[in-house]
Order: sequence, then structure tokens, then C-alpha cells
Amino acid sequence: MTHSSWHLTQPGLPLRRLALALLVLATASAGVHAFWRLLAPGGVQPLEWAVLILFSITFTTSCVAFWTMIAGILLRLAGRHPVTLSRRDPDPAEAPPLARTALVMPAYNEDMAGVVHCLTATWRSLQQTGESEYFDCYLLSDSSDPAQLAREHEAVTRLRARFGDTLRLFYRARERNTGRKPGNIRDFCERWGAHYDYMIVLDADSRMTGEAILALVRRMQANPQAGILQTVPLPVGQRTILGRFQQLAASLHARHIANGLAFWQGNSTNYWGHNAIVRIADFQACCGLSTLPGKPPLGGDIMSHDYVEAGLMRRHGRGVYVLPELGGSFEGMPGNFVDDLKRERRWCQGNLQHLRLLPGRGWRPVTRLNFLLGGLAYVNAPLWLLMIAAGVLDAIFSPDAGRWVAAAASPAQPLVPLLGLSLLVLFGPRVLGVVVTAASREGAGRRLALLRGGFLELGFGILRSPLMMVLYTGFILRLLAGRPAGWDTGVRGRRQIEAMQAWRLGWPIALATAAVAAVVATTAPALLPWLAPALAGPLLFPLFLQLTSLTAPAWLPATPAEAQGHVPMNRHAVTAAPQAASLHEARPPAENYRPMPLQPLSWRPGSA
Repeated sequence: MTHSSWHLTQPGLPLRRLALALLVLATASAGVHAFWRLLAPGGVQPLEWAVLILFSITFTTSCVAFWTMIAGILLRLAGRHPVTLSRRDPDPAEAPPLARTALVMPAYNEDMAGVVHCLTATWRSLQQTGESEYFDCYLLSDSSDPAQLAREHEAVTRLRARFGDTLRLFYRARERNTGRKPGNIRDFCERWGAHYDYMIVLDADSRMTGEAILALVRRMQANPQAGILQTVPLPVGQRTILGRFQQLAASLHARHIANGLAFWQGNSTNYWGHNAIVRIADFQACCGLSTLPGKPPLGGDIMSHDYVEAGLMRRHGRGVYVLPELGGSFEGMPGNFVDDLKRERRWCQGNLQHLRLLPGRGWRPVTRLNFLLGGLAYVNAPLWLLMIAAGVLDAIFSPDAGRWVAAAASPAQPLVPLLGLSLLVLFGPRVLGVVVTAASREGAGRRLALLRGGFLELGFGILRSPLMMVLYTGFILRLLAGRPAGWDTGVRGRRQIEAMQAWRLGWPIALATAAVAAVVATTAPALLPWLAPALAGPLLFPLFLQLTSLTAPAWLPATPAEAQGHVPMNRHAVTAAPQAASLHEARPPAENYRPMPLQPLSWRPGSA
């Protein structure tokens, strides 16, 4: 049954996609034309042809991000829902009934204090809605260490002692970690999925409010065409400088990006693997994840499984939506750059694997585009470095200091409009996003703090971006050399990087950057001021590692959700003594096994 104000319609979706495509094409063409004008007067040399092609790829990708975020900001200012384009919220009087739902948290050697905190905060918020009887919790362990398993048993016992019969928390530890996290979820679906209509997938650091959970279930009830509804989880809880900057960036920009994606992707958005509701019957029928042919890192288990699961849903005609208007969805994050890079390496491997799926049959066009854009998010890094290297070589070996230096020295050259357009595309939406968020209700009473923090984060991002180009390039080279990233347990504590460790990890990049700067200063000094923004981050890498792991100063503001008390918290440690009841008395429902077939990664619609 559909309910008028809860149903997700998507009026004019083909026209939206066409409009965005034309805007991207027009902006990218303007940038490429300006670049061509820079090269054309003296004739385009073979190396410059290569640079022009590289620029066309990277700049077009940036234009997609630019117009996506601009669309999201405009939708927010207009007060329109990004999917339905409606100005009104769902009518509570038309709210569909709730349904049996499992809160599913996979865990792999996690810090159990954090898991207990997140589960307690989420369940308490859900209890406060008065509707918790529709929900069961599952802690699905893939841990292998006996001591870790004992800690998990103890944590589950303490949680049950705290909440008593009001918390239906079931614990399962797999004997074999087959298929990693997707295999863990698949095992739950096959054994207990028949007892539930939906599952809300949580990471070990996920927290959600009860209102957000109920809204997800009701949206799903009103939209039988939907297989997955994704929220926008905002990172919170970290107190280091890196954590504060990244949390601020997400709170200022994540909803604008998600708004834009929902606007032009409609029912074909991505799934991010957590803080989302999944229709279990659809997931079982559509999303059994096969392995990629070949050996890791580019074969074997798919690391970024969520994008592929979203693609499989769409391949079977089921909808995947992101709902940025839903608040109350949060996650943790690493506190230092070293731990953050572990996640980035895994995501890099997964997104490169997606590029292997592009020629496969059966994928929807938007799914292919998502695979491509996800891969380019990392592949663009070596492409940018190659462009910079070409400019440096041109300046060093050309008798007249090179075309780029000459263009920079002459205002008549088309470098100025090219540079202006590039800066607008790269930074314009971020500046606008800071101003819009600070001026909104979220910023009430804290506008100056948000403006200060937002522009400091923008400067931090400008310094960090060239460093990430170097690091991403290193990740890709490692993967191409056959060295997989692995799937380590996320480290989210406030771990400080000491000076010696920072120097040991950062000196190779810093020394190589200093060598490049010395060569340019000696052979083409006029180029050095233009190159300085790209050299600063890599040159300061050891200092960057250490300083960003320190506790943030008080003037670097918390996110609006934290400042306004919207994040579900567990203010007291869960230390209740275990009751006489033992673990085996709280067993999950009887297993009702339904196999989850593996889906081929290349498939022709209509075939068996």
C-alpha cells in the first residue's frame, strides 16, 4: 500500500539528468577550450596532447561534483525534497504502520566499549519512541580471537542486564569469516531473515535516533518499489584536530552532496553499507555477492561491496534511494591520519575493483556511472600528478622557461580565465555550502563559529588535497604491484601520533617533495610560486601527521548536531552486574533457512 505524502515519486527524472549532463558538458567544454587556447598558439606537442587529455578527464569529473553540489544547495534553499521535489514533509496522519525489523550490527574484533556505547544510545532512543517492540538487535561477530570473543560475550551480558527483557539482543559468532562483512550479513539473512521484513544495517560505530529508525521503516512500508533506503550518516564524537575538521566538513557539505545525488540519480543512488534500511526479501533475491575472477587485490572478495549491492538491486528493478532530509544518523571516525589512511586504502582497492565491472552486462547506466566516478576518485590522483610533472618538465627543459611560465607571466594569455574557472569548480560549492549552513537554522546562535570553522576547514582541505594525490598514487601503485589493502578493524580512538613515528612515516614523501622544489627553484624559479600550493602539503607531511592527531583547541567548533544535543548518547557506562539468566536463555528465533543465491557480475536481462 502506498501513502501519498510518504511515497517517493520522482517527477521529471530524465529531464533532471539531461539538464545536469548539459551543464557538466558545457562547463567541462569551457575549461578544455581555455586549456586548448593556452596550447594552440605555438602548436600542440605530443606531451601537451597527453596533458590536455588528462585535464579533460579530471576536470570533467570535478564538474560532475560541482553541479551535483550546486543542485543540492539550491534544493535546500528552495525547501524542496530532492527526490519528490515536494515542499511538504510526510503527513504524520498518513504514516503507514511499522513492521518487524532487525537492527543488525556486524562486528570484527571491535572495541567493545564503543559497541556497547553505540548500541545503548541507539536502543535508549528507540525505547523513548514507545515503538521498540517491533525491533530486535543482532550482534553478528566475525571475530577470531578467543579473548575477543570472551569480551563480546561479557558486553552482551552487561547490555542484557542493563535493559532486561526490554532489549531483545541476540549474539552470534561465526566459526569462519567467509566473505567478510557481506558474508556475515548473508549468513544472517539466510538463517533469520524470514522472521523480518527489513533490516537496518549498523556499523560498530553507528548511532541512530529512534525517530530516524521509525521514519526509515515507514518510508519503506510506503514504497514497495524500494529495496534500500540510505540515510546520510554524519561523523561525530572525535575530538582530535583531524576529527574536528572532517566532522565539520561532513556537517557543512554532506547533505548538500547527498541532495544533489538524490536529485539526479533518483532511485539509482548508492548504498553506503550502514545506517540504511534494507528490504530483506529483495536483498536475498538480488544481492548475493560473487567474487571477482583472479587474485587479490583486483580480484577475489569485493572490498567496496555496498556499491555493487546497490547495482544488483537496480539490475533487478528495485529502487535504491538516499534520503538526506532524515537526521539522526551518525557514525564514528578515526582520530588520526594513519588510521584514516587504512580505510582509504581499502576503499581505493574496492573502487578500482569496480572499474573491472564496467564492461559487465546488465548494469543500469547510472550504476556504471557510479562505478566509473568511484574509480576516478582515486585514479584522478596520478592523472593530476602526471599533469603537474609535465608542466615541471616543460619548464625545466624548454629554453624559454616553458609555456606554463610564459602563460603565467602574461595577463593576455587565457590562463587567468582557466584558473578562475578551475577555482570556481573546485571551491565555489564549498564556500557557498559554508555560508548556507551557517545562515540556516542549524547555525542559529553559532554562525560566527561555523563560518570560522568552515573556512579553516576549507584551508585545511586545500593543504591536504595535494598530499592525498601523492598518497592515492602510492595506494594505486601498491595495488598494481599485487599488494592488497586488507580489511583491518577500524581504529576510532584518540590515538596521538608521536614525533618519531610521524617522521618515520612521512620523511620519504617530504624529502622527495623537497628535492622537486629544489630542482624547480634552481632551473625554473618563476614556476615555483605557482607550484607552491601543490608542494606545501607533501612537504609538511610529518608535521601534518603529528599535529592533526592532537586534541582540537576549543575554538575549533563541534558540529551543529553535537552542539545542539541531537546525537544519541549513553551518558553512563554500562556496568550492570549480570543477572542469573545466562546467555543461552536469550537465543535468536528458530532458524528458517532460505538460501541467498550468488548473483553473476555480468548478466543479460531476461537470461536465466
